[in-house]
Amino acid sequence: MASSRKRVVIVGGGVGGVATAYALRHLMKNLDIVLVSDRDKFTFTPSLPHVAVLDKNPKGIQAELGKILPRRNIQFIHSKAEEVDPDTQKVKLANGQVLEYDYLVFATGAKLKWEPTVEIEEGAKIYSICNLEHALETREAVHDLIKNPGPVVVGSIPGTSCFGPLYEFAFMLDYRLRKHHIRHKVDMNIVTSEPYLGYAGLGGIGPSKRYLEDITMEKTIWTYPNAKVKKVGKDYVEFAICDEDGKEKKTIQLESKLTMLMPYFEGPDVIKSAGDKVANPKGFVKTNRCMYVPDYPNIYGVGVCVAIPPVQKTPIPTGTPKTGQMIEGMAVAVAHNIYNDIKNIPEKVAPKLPAICIADFGDKGFFVLADPVIPPRNKVLYKEGRWAHWMKEIFEKYFMFKVKAIKNITPWFEELGLKIMFDIEYIEPCKECSGPTGSRC
Repeated sequence: MASSRKRVVIVGGGVGGVATAYALRHLMKNLDIVLVSDRDKFTFTPSLPHVAVLDKNPKGIQAELGKILPRRNIQFIHSKAEEVDPDTQKVKLANGQVLEYDYLVFATGAKLKWEPTVEIEEGAKIYSICNLEHALETREAVHDLIKNPGPVVVGSIPGTSCFGPLYEFAFMLDYRLRKHHIRHKVDMNIVTSEPYLGYAGLGGIGPSKRYLEDITMEKTIWTYPNAKVKKVGKDYVEFAICDEDGKEKKTIQLESKLTMLMPYFEGPDVIKSAGDKVANPKGFVKTNRCMYVPDYPNIYGVGVCVAIPPVQKTPIPTGTPKTGQMIEGMAVAVAHNIYNDIKNIPEKVAPKLPAICIADFGDKGFFVLADPVIPPRNKVLYKEGRWAHWMKEIFEKYFMFKVKAIKNITPWFEELGLKIMFDIEYIEPCKECSGPTGSRC
């Protein structure tokens, strides 16, 4: 680009895109930052189970990108990014614009896929809580379930990488049905591709297996781990229980009035358009541990669209999740690496990827800290209680306050608090970036 003032184009307006834009602006005032998104609102996705099951008002978890970004001198373009040419450093938008960039950050999220892994019978419906539209649709199904109770199947399919919302949805629904005094009319089942309950794509975290086995028995929720969902019909779910080698042992069919299955993810077409040096076969960005693409060091990835290898080979394929705090760490690392490159500072940083997760069950919940989230780990903390429910509510309000009112997504007092209370940090210096994303320097 002719101008000496550098331009960063960020594709995606979710947690990863907004966090990267804020972190960059915090580090550099003299930088053109353009955020492109086909959605005009930021949505706090961890609260979508609450929207679906507990009727949370979605207005409280959204912010208009066209208002919050310009206040921070960040340009917002409401359009879909369609094509990227990494050689000419251009992004083509659906509205006809072509943007040149010095640095490009993919923070797109992912495409949700059920087929062809699962056969969906004509007229059958799989519900989801992965975006606001799906959550609102699922909310209507929950209302119908309360009026006309029937069996429920909640689960995941081969290739799923995001398992936490599965359990939140199931336990919140159990809580709401009990409040309406109709829980005895609803058979609840968890059918999961995890090798055991609480595997979560991470080899388990602390006592997650033992804890979830206990709480599902306590709540009379029937569980089927190591299960491969094969078909969803209008009123049933068919799946196979597999052995340790992934071979099908027996097929089970459960009646289901409401079926909520977590999908598997694929990278969106705009990432695939950049070619196989940028995208892997599933369309995820091929970043290294410092979050840039080795063949194109000015292209970065943040969040769900980044390729992270599975933690272990499992009988039924599972992916590695990218939690909210992991994504914030990626964004901070990307911002620092772009800053260092512009300033001709040779040092690189990598995200340390600690994770604090709060799972809300409606009346109570559990808190887990894993540092790092990808094993082996330095520390794991795991606590349950009614306080965790309120902690999740408070965190939502705090995060939305950061998005709307604070100029940095990781303000100094947050970083100081995490260091003092839990001895965790977002990033670390990295002398060797060639390892896979998620590996430590």
